[in-house]
Amino acid sequence: MTQDLSFNQASQWLTWLEQQHPSHEIDMGLARIGEVSKRLLRDAPIAKQVITVAGTNGKGSSVAFLTSILDQAGLNYASLTSPHFVRFNERIQLQGLPIDDAALCASFERVNRARFNGAGEATTLTYFEFNALLAFDIMQRADLDVAVLEIGLGGRLDAVNLIDADVSIVTSIAIDHVDWLGDNIDLIGREKAGIYRRHKPAIVGAVDCPASVADYAHEIDAQCFKNGVDFKVENGFWSNSSGLSLKLPNTCLPHMNMAAVVQAIHCLTFDIAEQDIITGLANARLMGRFQRLEWQGKQLILDVAHNPQAAKNMAVTLAREPCEGKTIAVLAMLGDKDYQQVIAELSSTFDHWMLATSQGVRGLPSQELARQTAKQGVGHSQVDTYDTPAEAFEHAVDMASDQDRIIVFGSFVTVGEVLSIVET
Repeated sequence: MTQDLSFNQASQWLTWLEQQHPSHEIDMGLARIGEVSKRLLRDAPIAKQVITVAGTNGKGSSVAFLTSILDQAGLNYASLTSPHFVRFNERIQLQGLPIDDAALCASFERVNRARFNGAGEATTLTYFEFNALLAFDIMQRADLDVAVLEIGLGGRLDAVNLIDADVSIVTSIAIDHVDWLGDNIDLIGREKAGIYRRHKPAIVGAVDCPASVADYAHEIDAQCFKNGVDFKVENGFWSNSSGLSLKLPNTCLPHMNMAAVVQAIHCLTFDIAEQDIITGLANARLMGRFQRLEWQGKQLILDVAHNPQAAKNMAVTLAREPCEGKTIAVLAMLGDKDYQQVIAELSSTFDHWMLATSQGVRGLPSQELARQTAKQGVGHSQVDTYDTPAEAFEHAVDMASDQDRIIVFGSFVTVGEVLSIVET
């Protein structure tokens, strides 16, 4: 018999789900979710076309660019991203808006029923698998032109990869999640390239992607498009081997992913005007990715940067935009990230470091972050430690003048905790 939960609030469903399978639990593979998906979706498509995005960095901004262009073109679209900052609803968006609690509750009920087979036996699902199925269920009912799906971890065995994409992008590859993906760049690249499909456009988004990404695309006979070969950006213009060209606009999001996004848009069967692409790129916004805010008269930049590549990009961007006053860091990270190299990349970027302990089983103590800043030559007088990101942020706001800027970064958890403060 189906487990009778009868929850009428999204918070009740989410509490139940967290108790069954904490959000940090990972169980790679598509067998279990595949069984439930057949009962839930009945092999019907979730949209007329699907774009899947994988990579180490740049997934979020790529999704933001894609959905902004689709919105400008007047298409019906939805997106799946993870994790969330403040509310779970942020993960599944229709026409750029988080789904409401009523739709989420109804989907939870349908997914839970689908877990049970004809004999009344339940299939166990992880938090991430449940999340993916909720998105697929909601999207299938929305009569979408395009669904944009962000891979949470890896590619080949990620729950999102259950859906066959019409167009796939691998944005960039760096060493990350070695316990699940492998300990070298080629292995990780091959895992992420697992989102590519036979005879479908497979976009290699970064010029420096390892050869294993394109090699896999060729092995499965996908339509491989490589940045710098089949499309490129020169002097502010995007062009491809088909002779198409357009001038890229200025944008507040990282430019590194724009070329791949434009190529992906041209691979869709929808006729999207050049001006819609340009305007969509210019209008794209993304929570927590170099997000600029003002709080109590102080300049804030929020960024989830949590690996060396992202930290290096942040250092370059901040150096290009010097401020009149000091640059103050509010940093908290998870212990399974390469926090040593993140701090090394940014060691000369900040005038003061407000270091916080990240809570939870993967949290890193602020004292360990302080030891790493000291190893990089940051003076003791430039560092303060706190028990929570919220406490560190509040002290940073008190310290900062109107000419200073505060950079909050290190993880989704860190940025989410600060967002919950400034958005109340």
